[in-house]
Amino acid sequence: MKKILLVITMFALLAFSAATAQAFFIDFENGLGKNNQPIIDIPGVSFLITGGYNWIYGDSSTYAWNTKSIDLGYGAGSYQHYGNVFAFLGTDNNAGSGIIDFTNNDGTRFKTGYTSYSTFHLEGYDSTRTLIASSSGPGNLDQADMGWLEIFSPSGQFFDYVIVHDSGNYFIVDNMSGDSSGVNPSVPEPSTIILLAAGLAGAAITARKFRK
Repeated sequence: MKKILLVITMFALLAFSAATAQAFFIDFENGLGKNNQPIIDIPGVSFLITGGYNWIYGDSSTYAWNTKSIDLGYGAGSYQHYGNVFAFLGTDNNAGSGIIDFTNNDGTRFKTGYTSYSTFHLEGYDSTRTLIASSSGPGNLDQADMGWLEIFSPSGQFFDYVIVHDSGNYFIVDNMSGDSSGVNPSVPEPSTIILLAAGLAGAAITARKFRK
């Protein structure tokens, strides 16, 4: 009986870990064929602009932009990104800053790739609109890879939203990731996958002992 209870408890802990240790990854490829349309179809997060508009999908496969795809190998523009689609604030240089607003205010880390003409800034805010983390990187046109910025919230604090900006809306972003819950698509953290594998292996060994 004790062994059975041990197995049940183990599976309960694994289920809890899988539910709580989730990560999201957004590559914006769902915007393929939606060139120049607003980004309003990603659950768990809103892509807003301080000027009051939505972010825009940029589809490089249309060859309408000064971009190039790093991994797919097409395009000869100055703004590099991955896949076919990137995200940006549109062509208005006075659009303002980009806001990534999470539905669930429980994130502790956020990372994004960027290509920018000038210094690019990433800022994380809590639910009281207090800046709790920030990072910046230099302009990086015509490079082999995007620039990458990542921020972590202080212990016991969480991101409500993050803001990105440069000196005048000459940037694109791609391949965002973080741990705010409810953002789709989400995938288990690597540590959770290892834990699940170990738990399943342990359960299989225990089951074999029961059969003997």
